[in-house]
Amino acid sequence: MSADGAKRRITAAMLLCLGLGVLVATRAAFLQLGPNPRLEQMAKRQFQSKVLVRPRRGPILDRNGEPLVANREISSLAANPSKIRNRRTLARLLSKATDLPYSKLFQRLGGGREKEKKEQAHFVWIKRHLGENDLGRLKRWGIIDAAGDIADGLLLVKESKRVFPHNELASHVLGDVNIDSEGLEGVELWMNERLKGKVVSVAAIKDALGRPAFIDTVAARNVQEGRDGEPVTLTIDASLQFVVEEELRNSVRKSNARGGSVIVMNAVTGEILAMANQPAYNPNEKGASPDQKRNRAITDGFEPGSTMKAILLAGGLAHGMKLSDTVFGENGQMIVQGKRISEAEAHEKFKWISLKKMIQVSSNVGAAKLALKLGADRYYATLQSFGFGAKTNTGFPGEISGKVPPRKSWQPLSLANIGFGHGLLVTPIQMVRAYAAFLNGGWLVQPSLIKAPQGSVSPGAQAAGPVPEKPRRILPEKVARQVVEALESVTQEGGTGLKAVLPGYRVAGKTGTAQKVDPATGGYSRAKYVASFIGFPLEVEPRIVIFASIDEPHGLYYASETAAPLFREVLSAVANRFSLPARNAPPRVLAGADSIGKEKPLAAPVVMPAEMQVEDSDSLSVVQAAPEPAAAGIDKPPADEDAGELHWQGSGPNGRFLWKMPSLLGLAPREAIQVLQGHHFQVEIQGVGVVRSQSPDEGKVVADGDTIRLVLNEP
Repeated sequence: MSADGAKRRITAAMLLCLGLGVLVATRAAFLQLGPNPRLEQMAKRQFQSKVLVRPRRGPILDRNGEPLVANREISSLAANPSKIRNRRTLARLLSKATDLPYSKLFQRLGGGREKEKKEQAHFVWIKRHLGENDLGRLKRWGIIDAAGDIADGLLLVKESKRVFPHNELASHVLGDVNIDSEGLEGVELWMNERLKGKVVSVAAIKDALGRPAFIDTVAARNVQEGRDGEPVTLTIDASLQFVVEEELRNSVRKSNARGGSVIVMNAVTGEILAMANQPAYNPNEKGASPDQKRNRAITDGFEPGSTMKAILLAGGLAHGMKLSDTVFGENGQMIVQGKRISEAEAHEKFKWISLKKMIQVSSNVGAAKLALKLGADRYYATLQSFGFGAKTNTGFPGEISGKVPPRKSWQPLSLANIGFGHGLLVTPIQMVRAYAAFLNGGWLVQPSLIKAPQGSVSPGAQAAGPVPEKPRRILPEKVARQVVEALESVTQEGGTGLKAVLPGYRVAGKTGTAQKVDPATGGYSRAKYVASFIGFPLEVEPRIVIFASIDEPHGLYYASETAAPLFREVLSAVANRFSLPARNAPPRVLAGADSIGKEKPLAAPVVMPAEMQVEDSDSLSVVQAAPEPAAAGIDKPPADEDAGELHWQGSGPNGRFLWKMPSLLGLAPREAIQVLQGHHFQVEIQGVGVVRSQSPDEGKVVADGDTIRLVLNEP
C-alpha cells in the first residue's frame, strides 16, 4: 500500500470518527436540551407524587350544641416493604408487639410466596388505630427507640378516629363508622355525605427518600377546595336523653324484660327530643351484635294492642258518633265468625258501656263492637289517614312501613281484631306521631331527628337530609279534644293507667298489652307480650307526647304495671328538663336561658303555627266530617280574646314567638307569674304588694326570652 493510500484511509477514518462524534454530541444535546414528554414523565414520577388531603369528619351535636360524636387524632402503623431488609426478624418483633400472626405479617412485609408481588408495594397497613398500650409494646420490643424513632421501613401515620364521648348515649340514633370513618349505621350512615367532607388530591415534591417535602402553590390553592365535613345538629336533648335511657334501663331490668323503647316528641313541631332503646351498646367498643345496634323505635314493628283503640275512637267520632254513645259489652265475650273475643281479665263482664268508658277500661269487646259498627271502609281509611302502613319519612336508615292488611282481605273477624290492635304491624314512631295529632288539635306532623337551620349547609349537603312534609289536618279539632278527654279518663279512678300519673300534672294516655306471635307455631304466644303506654301531660308547654314500651316483660306483664310506671318516670324527667309547671305548686320563674338550653321550647300559641294553616283539601276525605273552621290569620289575635291573657302575635325574624302583653295591674305576684308562666320570660319583681306598674305596658308586643319588670306597692 502506497503512502498516499494509507494517508487517505487514515483521513477517512478520522472523518468517520469525527462524524460519529458530532452525531453523538448532537443527540446528547438534543436529549439534554430538547423536549421529551416521556423523559419528563419519568422525572416527574421520581420527584413528584400525589398526596390525598383527607378532611376531618364533621361532628354530630345535640340540639344545644353538645358534641355527641367527635374526632380524635390517633396513630396507625404502616410499612414500606421495599425498604425493609430483615423481614423475618421484623415480622417476629411485630407479632409480639401487636399480637398479629407472624405468617400474616411476614407476607405483608414482602416475604413468603408472595415476595415477588409484595416487593412492588411501597405501602401496606400493619395495624390501624394504635392505643397507648400498643405504642408501649412497640417501644418495649425496640420497634420504636427511646428517641421516638421507628425501625427502617415502618411508618407511624396520623389518622382521625371517630369517638363517642358519652359512650352509650343515643348510640342507636348516632350509629357507627368503619375503620376508615365511613358511616355504617344510624345518623353516621344517613348523613354520611354531609359528614365526610371532600377529599382533594394535590401534587407534592418528594425528597431523596421519597417522602413528600412540600406542596406547590397551585396545589396549595387546590387544598382550599377541600373542606372538612359539616356538623349535623340533632333534635335530641342530651340531658333528657341521658335520664330517659337510665329510666328505660331500670324498667327493663326490673321487669326482667328482653328490651324496650322510649320516644319523647314535641307534638307540634315533630322534633324528637329523646329516643332510647334497650339493649344498648357502646360505639367506642367494637363487636356489638346487629341485634344490639338496631334502633327499634324506628326499625322494628309490633302489634300495638289497646293503644290502637284511641285511633278507632277517633274514626268513630269523626263519623258522627259521640263519647256518650254506648255499645253492649256482651258480658265479657263475643263470637265473631266462630272465634271468641274476650276481655283481658275474666272478671271483666261489661254490659252497656259508653265509648269513653270503653277507652277507660280498655274493653276488647267494646272495641270490636265499635269497629264492626264503624265498618271496614271507614276504619281502613282512618288508619291510612294516620299514616299506618307507610313510613313516617324521617329518612332514618332501616325505617319500616309496618303493615295494614289490604282492605280486600278484611273479614268481620279481622276487622274486630284490628279494632283492638291485633292483626296489623306498626312502629313506635308511627304510634307517637298518631297520638301527637290528638294533643296538637288534629294535625299529622312530620317526625324529625335532624335540626338544621335554613341556609346553614351547602345545597349538596341539604339534599342529603330528609325533605320535611307540611303538617296536614286529619281530624277536626273537636274530635281531637274528645279523644283527649277519653284518654284522660284512663289515668283517673277506674282507668287502666293510674300508675302513669305524675303528681301535680293532668295526664292523658292509653295502655296497651299485646300478645306476640310465636314464630314456632304461627299463633299468639301465651308467654310473650309487648306492653306499651302512650300519652302526654295536659295544659303545659311545650306539648310533649311520650311513647314507652317494654318488650317481653316477665312476671307482671300488663302495661298498667310495666309501661305506665316507665312513662311516669320519663314524664318526670321531661317536667324537670323543660320546667313544666305543676298544678297546686309555686310557679317557676325562669331566669336567664330557658330549661331547654339554646333552643326555646314551643310556647303556647292561640292558633297553630303558620305551616299548620295550610290545609290539605284531601286530608279530611277519609273522615267525612266537616272540620271546625280554621283559625283566622296567624298574624292577628282572635277577636274574642280575654283580658289578662297573653295572645300570640306570630313569629319574629329570629324565630322567637311574639306575644301581646295583657294588663297585670292590680294582680298579686303569684297571679301575675301564673299569667306569664310557660312563656320563658325573664321576670323581675320589685317591692311588695300588688302590681302597680309593668314594663312592657299593656298591648305592647314581647318576644320569648324578653325581660318583664313588675313594680309592686301595698294596696
